Order: sequence, then C-alpha cells, then structure tokens
Amino acid sequence: MAKENYEFFVVSGKVSKGYDSNGLADPYVKMGYISKKTGKTEYFLKTKVIKSTLLPEFQHKQVQELDSDDIEKVVIEMYDHDLIGKNDFIGKVTLEGNSLTCLSTEGTLIRYHLFNENDSESVGKSTANVYLGMNKKA
Repeated sequence: MAKENYEFFVVSGKVSKGYDSNGLADPYVKMGYISKKTGKTEYFLKTKVIKSTLLPEFQHKQVQELDSDDIEKVVIEMYDHDLIGKNDFIGKVTLEGNSLTCLSTEGTLIRYHLFNENDSESVGKSTANVYLGMNKKA
C-alpha cells in the first residue's frame, strides 16, 4: 500500500457550447480513478456547480489520501447540472495512473482538454477545458 496525500486544485474551465435553454451551462467537475482491484471508477472530488456560464471559476482545493498502487487511470469529467432529469455529460479525459506519481512537490496548472465521443457533433473535438493543478504533499 502506497497511501500518499495529494492536493488537487480545480481552478477554472471553459465549456464550448451551452447545454441549457439560455445558451449557457451549469458546469461542475468530478475526479476519480479506475481501481486496479475492482476495475470501477472511484470518485474522490466534486466541485460546486457554477451556474449560467461557459467560463466557470471553480477555485476548488482539496487534499486527498490515495493509494497510488491501486490507481490504474485518473479520470477528469465535466457535467452540466440539471434541476430535472439526468445531468448532461460534457466531456472527460483519462490519464495514465502514473501521472500522479510524476508530480513535483510544487504543482503546475495544466489545461486538460475534455472530449465527448458520444456527441456526434463533437467527435474528435474538445468539448471543454479544465485548468487543474495537482501536488504530491510531503
């Protein structure tokens, strides 16, 4: 077991199109990992919903203890929150599990491009971006 503390900072994002009738979105970000043991996605981070925008400012900071030996892949997803019905999937990116072990003690903000392969208009195109920092805590 290689349990270590990691600090995650979801700064901001950009949604390429509106998902609501007002032409905007109510986006939020979820992060998790695909477990080597179970093959299932285990979510550990969820930002607050930022209402009526295509340029959300999340400013979400979280320290999380993770077992790096169990992380096969890291998953970053963005959704549009809906009051009625299911939340709309905006996009995701999947990173290799070792992306956490390659972190420096002082993280850098990285822009991750999210994709939605189920949206026929967006296949191969980025549907959103998220600016995210990750640090391994000493």
